[in-house]
Amino acid sequence: MGPQNVSGINANNVEQINVIVKPTTTVYTFMVGEMIKLEIKFTSPFFQLDEDVGYNHLPTNYVTYTVESSDGGDHDVEVYFDVTGEGIVHPSEEIEMRRGGGEVESLRIGGTEQDVLGGTGDRINWGYFYLNVGKDAEGVATSLSSDVSCRSLFYNHGYLPDDDDNLVRKVNDNWPVMAVKFDLNVEGNASNSNFLTLTMDEVKSMDYFGTEVLPWWKTIYEKAEDMIEAGFEFYEQVIKDTEAYDEKLIEEFTEVGGEKYSDLLSLVHRQTTGATAKTTSPIDGEPWHWMKEISSDGDVSTVDVIYPAAPFFLYLAPETLRRMFMPLLFYANNSTGATSEYDYDLPWAPHHLGVWPICDILASDQEQMPVEESGNFLIMLAATAKAQNNSIEYLSPYWPLLKAWADYNVASLPDPGDQLCTDDFEGPSPHNVNLAAKGIVGLGAYAMLLEMKGDAEGSEKYMNIAKDLVGNWTEMGVDVDGSHTRLQFNLDDTWSLKYNLFFDVQLGLNLFPQDIIEYDLKHYDSLSNEYGVPLDSRGTFTKADWLMWVYSLGTEEQLNAQVEKLWKFADETEDRVPFTDWYDTVSAKQQGFQARPVMGGIYAKMLL
Repeated sequence: MGPQNVSGINANNVEQINVIVKPTTTVYTFMVGEMIKLEIKFTSPFFQLDEDVGYNHLPTNYVTYTVESSDGGDHDVEVYFDVTGEGIVHPSEEIEMRRGGGEVESLRIGGTEQDVLGGTGDRINWGYFYLNVGKDAEGVATSLSSDVSCRSLFYNHGYLPDDDDNLVRKVNDNWPVMAVKFDLNVEGNASNSNFLTLTMDEVKSMDYFGTEVLPWWKTIYEKAEDMIEAGFEFYEQVIKDTEAYDEKLIEEFTEVGGEKYSDLLSLVHRQTTGATAKTTSPIDGEPWHWMKEISSDGDVSTVDVIYPAAPFFLYLAPETLRRMFMPLLFYANNSTGATSEYDYDLPWAPHHLGVWPICDILASDQEQMPVEESGNFLIMLAATAKAQNNSIEYLSPYWPLLKAWADYNVASLPDPGDQLCTDDFEGPSPHNVNLAAKGIVGLGAYAMLLEMKGDAEGSEKYMNIAKDLVGNWTEMGVDVDGSHTRLQFNLDDTWSLKYNLFFDVQLGLNLFPQDIIEYDLKHYDSLSNEYGVPLDSRGTFTKADWLMWVYSLGTEEQLNAQVEKLWKFADETEDRVPFTDWYDTVSAKQQGFQARPVMGGIYAKMLL
């Protein structure tokens, strides 16, 4: 797939001629000389997330190889694939390779030191990584040996080592690989294909305040081998369903925002879902979902990371979003079953649960964002209820909690003072106008929830408070020249993207005057750089998620202009990293963060 030289292999005769990124699938097309066209399809069927049966919860990806003759002749074609242990442990750690039994031929790599749930970070050192192919399939061979042995024998002679070699050693000790070879001979204009699956068995998913949490698939399958076989058997259904799903979404995306908007939404689909895990609740046995704060740090279920990702889930999987709230609600309501050491006694919503995959944070150790997280939670609860036809029965144990959070925001507004907001990577921003807007919208959302509950009096009370606060906000927050709103209440000649007004519109609260949104957007347009509008007056960088939240409230012309610039950034940035949400609008350079689920926020327009 690219220039390399391993033991005399010089694989430069393969030319990539196309790549298509769809929501669940990426398709590469190569030419091998002028004779063979090779298509490689990578499929991650993590969709229909609200469903609890089938393949959507299996930790399995699919790689499909299809070859066809481009000159109409008959050709002997062989395809080789391998993977090292780097997918499971650090290169300096020791692994053991083995073959599995069952109806599918499975090769497995796992660390010899299996300290399950023994640490935190982006790369755990427990669990098992599998490569799976059809058992006894004609023209298929597998090997467990070094990368040099497998690749050079394949390249020079067309076969793999007969004997598995040195199955216990460090990952970087002659680089042991799980290798597979397919014979995909073609005759005339016919094509030929085969596939493999890659599966991760993390054994246990989370530690929830001292209780081990198992992946959801273990409620259905007793052993990893059973789960792997099921994933293999689902192959034809997976390909059929993902193709239909991708086609449907691309059509919807294009209708709403055009082809480049569709490209962007397709690009972040797997980035958003890939940061989540589905488990069995250790408390009531129900499905729970978790989100990891990728790259900025490894926190578990950070509320102000779920919030920017929420448009993706509200559009495609609102029940999954609701289930993400549950571990946090149990924690805030002191229902984790843990000792009193972990009692949550703060009058505002929590920030997160711990560092992945260990939930063990004390209330006093939270990164305190009182108005931010209380507003986030109330807004997301209301938006989820709206998406689920006002379904709020599950909230019955939590009404005192929600009232406490709403009352805290009432007491903290109209000016939240010296509090952190989600854009804390910029440093403190006291008297933050956008943060105050979030608190106000949160109160409107709480009033909406009370109305769904049947509490008309309470709903009217908090809605009137929110309306009064909007008057204060408008008086204090509009810049002295009247052309836009400020970054801070106490600073003239400043501005910021008011992304927190999005849910005022999406929920139909309409607390804030429409003309404020319109003249802010006009002001942002005047500040737009080559790759978009900066986040605020402190620099030239932006946040892609918030940019799309704001411009989803603009005209079609305004949205299209910023979509064009975000697409241009994604296409031209020189940083070869998964889609960053934090980049410079002048240089297209990554500022920090990558692969984060917050990019699900660019689905905002789909909600409107």
